[in-house]
Amino acid sequence: MRLLQARAIENQAYVAGVNRIGTDPFASYPGRSLLIDPQGEILADAGQDEGVIRAELDLAALRKYREAMPFLADMQSGS
Repeated sequence: MRLLQARAIENQAYVAGVNRIGTDPFASYPGRSLLIDPQGEILADAGQDEGVIRAELDLAALRKYREAMPFLADMQSGS
């Protein structure tokens, strides 16, 4: 969960992380599929049950956030 939040923050992007549930002969899978906003806030959490999660993405807020913290431009310019 924390790594998905870090990816959302460092890329200033919404992140969807999906995970299976159940077991197989090699591992146990806990679920916890997540939707995370660009500031690392969890918008939806599937928990340990099979199902569907959804969240509304606010693209205007994303643009405003990126304008206020334009560090992605540093990556694009090669700085």
